[in-house]
Amino acid sequence: MQKGGKVGLRERLHEYFDDYYFGVGRRRRLKLAIITTSVGLVSAVAILVFVSNNRDTSRSTVGATSPTSFPAGGATPTTGTSSSSATNSSAATSPAAPSDTVGVSATDEVSGTTDVVATSASSAVGKIGASTTSVGSSSSTADPASGPTAPVQAGPYATLPDGQPVPVVAVFDTDTITLTGTVPNQAAVDRLSVLAAANSQTPAYVITNLVVNPAVPINVGVRVIELNSVRFPNASAVVLPEHAKELDRVATVMKALPNVSVLVIGHADQRGTEAGNFAISDERARAVVNYLVFVGVRADRLSSRAVGASDLLAVGNDAASLELNRRTEFIFYGLLIAG
Repeated sequence: MQKGGKVGLRERLHEYFDDYYFGVGRRRRLKLAIITTSVGLVSAVAILVFVSNNRDTSRSTVGATSPTSFPAGGATPTTGTSSSSATNSSAATSPAAPSDTVGVSATDEVSGTTDVVATSASSAVGKIGASTTSVGSSSSTADPASGPTAPVQAGPYATLPDGQPVPVVAVFDTDTITLTGTVPNQAAVDRLSVLAAANSQTPAYVITNLVVNPAVPINVGVRVIELNSVRFPNASAVVLPEHAKELDRVATVMKALPNVSVLVIGHADQRGTEAGNFAISDERARAVVNYLVFVGVRADRLSSRAVGASDLLAVGNDAASLELNRRTEFIFYGLLIAG
């Protein structure tokens, strides 16, 4: 009986443990635990492999040559310095073939223009001593020595009937500025190139056709011809708001350069009588002088002259040509004097 009882208890215990560990519910939970553990292990292995590969890739790029690195022996870039600025400036100011200046040459009758187009005269003064020209939408600065060198010409220089030297002519067009005439030295070439580029309404190439003649006085005048400036209405000497904005830029230049004086020359188109054209051109010149005095330019730095229709920029009778001739022009004296 005891043996039978012991055997029965053992069997019952085996059945109990078999059912406990390997029953239906337990087997399901065991399978779920095995699957979960396997997925976790696979994920951990995958993460370790990914991290290891990234570390290896990072180490392999250390010390690699950058695509923007300079070639051996080349210039090393430094903060705030462009190694290409001198090249750009030289290309922008290199002399080009003489261009058409709308019938105006350095030997024409003396006159000026309404517009210096000085958007920042003070910045232009600060740049003198470095040749600055604007190319497209970018600007570049270089040592003046790297800019265009004007040819040297000895002997007498051209003069006006009153004995004054013929003014230098600066023609401002949409994308070009053409400088023509005779100046006393290379420094004057550099200074005028700087001022022309800095005072252009739009980014423009500077075409330098200047000649150096040491006999020319340093205070030679500079006649500025702006081909795109606002003109006076027909038979009017009224300074309109659009015109006043351009005259404000002239005033800014004069205030920034206290050694400069200006001759304002009034013009008329070719219609009307000689006396009537002279009268309206005189009124226009005086109106401009009065406006400049009103905005703060000293009167003793300004003078005026009327020339009627004797100095036309365009000879056509179309509306555009007639408008081009209804203008005032400026001649700047002392513009090439440093300081």
